[in-house]
This record gives sequence, C-alpha cells and structure tokens, in this order.
Amino acid sequence: MKKICILLFVLFLTLTGFGSVHTLENKEKLTIETFVMTAKNDLKLQNQRELTRYLKEAPTSTPYIDRMEFRTETEEFDLEKQKYSLRFYPKGWGETQYTKQVTELANQSCRTEQLNYYNTALKMRYDLVLDYLESSSMIDLKSQLATVCEDRIHVLNKKSAGSLSFDISELIAAEELLTELRLELVALENKITGLNHQISVAADSQMPVTFDRRRLIEISAIEKKIHELPQEITVNNVKLEDQKNKMDLANSKYMLEQAKNRDYLSYFEVSYDSDDYDDAQKACSIEVAIKLPFINSDWDGVNRRKVNYMKERLQYNEEMRVLSEKRISLTCVLDRLIKQYTLLETNKKNSNAEVSFKAYLKMDGMEPLNLLKIKESIIKSDIQIEKTAFNIRCRFIELMDIMGNLPATPFKNYIIL
Repeated sequence: MKKICILLFVLFLTLTGFGSVHTLENKEKLTIETFVMTAKNDLKLQNQRELTRYLKEAPTSTPYIDRMEFRTETEEFDLEKQKYSLRFYPKGWGETQYTKQVTELANQSCRTEQLNYYNTALKMRYDLVLDYLESSSMIDLKSQLATVCEDRIHVLNKKSAGSLSFDISELIAAEELLTELRLELVALENKITGLNHQISVAADSQMPVTFDRRRLIEISAIEKKIHELPQEITVNNVKLEDQKNKMDLANSKYMLEQAKNRDYLSYFEVSYDSDDYDDAQKACSIEVAIKLPFINSDWDGVNRRKVNYMKERLQYNEEMRVLSEKRISLTCVLDRLIKQYTLLETNKKNSNAEVSFKAYLKMDGMEPLNLLKIKESIIKSDIQIEKTAFNIRCRFIELMDIMGNLPATPFKNYIIL
C-alpha cells in the first residue's frame, strides 16, 4: 500500500509539472558554460553573418564583357535607311581572372571577419567570467580580513581601557586598515554590479549569474597545456589571417587595376544597314577600335592600389612580428607566475601560521591578538594566491587567443575543467 501511494505521488508530480518547474529553475541560471556559449549569438556576429550571406548570394559580373550597347541610326528620317549596330566593350587582358579573384577573396575576408568577431566575443566572455570570479573571491577574502580587523580593534579597545602604558598606535593602524578594507569592499561591490550588467548585456539575458569558481581550470592543468604547445615561435590566429586576407585582397585589387588598363581592344561592333539589305556584304559591317598604349589616363589609380597593397603587407608583417614576440613574452610570464604560485602553495602547506593557528585553537588561555595576527597572515596569503591564480588564468586565455585556439572546432572551454 505504501509503495502504491509513493508511485501515485510521483505520477501526480509528473502530470502537474511540479518537477519540471524545479528543473526549469535550474536551467534558468547563467553558468560559465551557458554564458560562454552565448558568443555564438553576439550582435556583431549576427550582423556579420548577414553580410557574409549577402556576399555569397550576390550576383557576379559578366565574364570577358564589360558592357554591351545596342545602337540605331536613322538617315534622313527614312525608316528604310535605318542602321542597327551591336557594340561590345571587352574587359582588359586578365581583368576577368582578377575580378573573380577579388570576389573570392572578398567573400573569404568576410568569413574570416565573422570568425574574428566570434573570437573577440569569446575572449570578452572569458575575461568577464574571470574578472567576476576574481572580484567575488576578493570580496569573500577581504570580508574575512575585515572581520579579523574588527575583532582586533575590539580586543585592543578592551586592553586600552584603564591602561596608561597602552600603545595606541597599534589601535590606530588597525582602524586605518579596517577603513581601507571597507573602501576596497565598496569598490569591489560596485565592480561586481557593473560586471553583472555587462554579463547580462553580453548574454542578452536577465538570468541570475551563478558562476562557480570551483570549476575553474587548475593551474597544474594550465602548466601542462603550455608545455604541449608547439615550439615554433610563429603564430597563426584568426586576427592574423584576417590581416593576410586584407593584404591578398589589396594585391588582387592592384592586379585588377593593372588589368583594366590593358584594354587594348576598346570595342568591337557589328552593324547592319537596312538601306543595303539587298547586298549582304554591303549591309553588314564590322568595326574594331584599338586603344594606343602610349597614353594612360588612369595610372594614378594603379599607383593608389599599389600603395594600399604595400601598406597592408607592412601591417601584416608587423602584426606577425608583434604576435610572435608577444607569444614568447606571455609564455615566459606564465612560467614565472606558475613558479610563483607553486611556491606560494608550498609555503601555505608548510606555513607555521597554519600549524600554529590550529594548535593555538586547542590551547586555553591563548592571547587573542596573537590568534588574530595569525589568522590575518593566513588570509593575506590566500589573497596573494588567489590573485596569482587569476592572473595566470587571464594570461593563459590571452595566450590561447594569440595561438588561435579560442574559436577552433570542436569547441573547447578553456577556463573550466
């Protein structure tokens, strides 16, 4: 009978949707995974997708022929003396080839820009997550430190009562530290409010932020991934690819401009004169115009294209050099920070403060100020460890961005386990 009642109760929950409401509530929370994945729906990315789609479906130019004209001429206003002609204006030598090349590179450049927008959207979300979690962590630790400081002031106030030999400078220093901590906490709370707004705008959602810092990638895992990176100093990320596309496009436009000036055959015309329709040889005629190569009125356009190509090429080479140097610099900085983090963690495990605090808690009659000083030392050590850990994660994301790994497929989240 008891089992039947339980089954009926479960069935009631299923039919009424009570259980599904609870599941929905869990889903309606903005986790790290769901927030990072909103990069695919970023507003700039949507606009770029529309542009990419348009360029893909846009009509292409007519090959070989620039334009075509139908002409008619009436002699002495007599329709029987009508003359008809069809004139073709061919493109310059090689113009069709480079026009096609420019179109393909423009489409490719647009697709790369779309990927670049996605990469930027991902990087921004990673930075927001890490900034939010670091600020939240600092609020927790500095709140603990402020509590310890308040306890110190309370103990010092008791000691100062009725004591002429009391050194008031220690009390003043504790009060100044508490004031400083409270101001820092206010600033951090304001920062969290601002970050909450930025996250809501980026996610286009009002769901509560529930980022869990316990799921963040471990520093040991970051160290392992850095050692697995290829040793060559060259980089190949989407930003560099975007600049290379711009360089190639500028070069193709320069070659196209040159080809346009090789229109040696100005036009080709086929005519029919109705006045001579009885004699086909006289009625039909062909006219060809050849442009003499001694005068070029549009060489300035070619020069502008050449200068633009050279600028894009210099920009590409400069960006490649800067990114390669930045990769080396970031790798060295990360190596140094990881060593620093490892040292801090080792010191914390072997710290006399931790051992003393645990031992002193078991002792009766222990001086409260000594306990508070030990606790303060432990919290300050935790703050330093947390700041170093978040600094490593931020630099790691920056390195992954330089290496071009952020928008790679299949997608991989680089800040969670």
